[in-house]
Amino acid sequence: MYNTDIEYIGKKIRDYRKAKNMSMQELGDAIGKSKATIAKYENNDILVDMLTVLEICNVFNVDINDLCERMVKDVENIKTKNPFNCSLLYLYYISKNGLVLSSIEIEEKEYANYVLMRNGFKGDQYTQDYAGVLESSSNTAFFCLTNAVNNPGLDKFQIEIDLHSKRENMYFGMFLGVSDNTHRPTARKCILMPEFIKSKERLSQIFEELKVSEEEAKDIIDTKYWDMKTNKMRDCVIKI
Repeated sequence: MYNTDIEYIGKKIRDYRKAKNMSMQELGDAIGKSKATIAKYENNDILVDMLTVLEICNVFNVDINDLCERMVKDVENIKTKNPFNCSLLYLYYISKNGLVLSSIEIEEKEYANYVLMRNGFKGDQYTQDYAGVLESSSNTAFFCLTNAVNNPGLDKFQIEIDLHSKRENMYFGMFLGVSDNTHRPTARKCILMPEFIKSKERLSQIFEELKVSEEEAKDIIDTKYWDMKTNKMRDCVIKI
């Protein structure tokens, strides 16, 4: 949110003008306004319209956030919710032609959702731990995670879930990370759900769900990107 106090904006215009060693007349000439109008802006007699604010930013070579104070505290006080309504979820995605299972623990705080992701379930333990946060809108849940335990730096994950894709107890989305083969950026389909699946038959079904379908491959070629079509999620399985 921005500070719309007319006195603040007028003062900032005057401060930047003086810092640039410009007269009111020079600033007025640069934006097509009279010296008297600039004086009214700076003395808070009239409020600057949005187009003029942008023109003044261009003259001063500053960002609009420099001229119109951004009230960060108000933004930070906006509460963010856990859209899944549970504190433990399981993530499934394909790697090396096999299924990877990870757990995601969500700790809800007043203004943030903290996340611990235990990646790669093997036997009775996980191979790596990642910590981060969960943010969400009415459409998308976004996880941003970093390996702050074993290998900090660029060992990061991002998970984006389409909240409208829910089918039964499954949410579909994208898992963005680094390939363990080439160490290059990769994008995979993923499924997030509150169920820990042990049945080989059910895991095989999940594996098929996560394959890139022929229709998806065609869409990627045609559009140059992958756009999840939630109303066609049942078509995401390659028929064999």
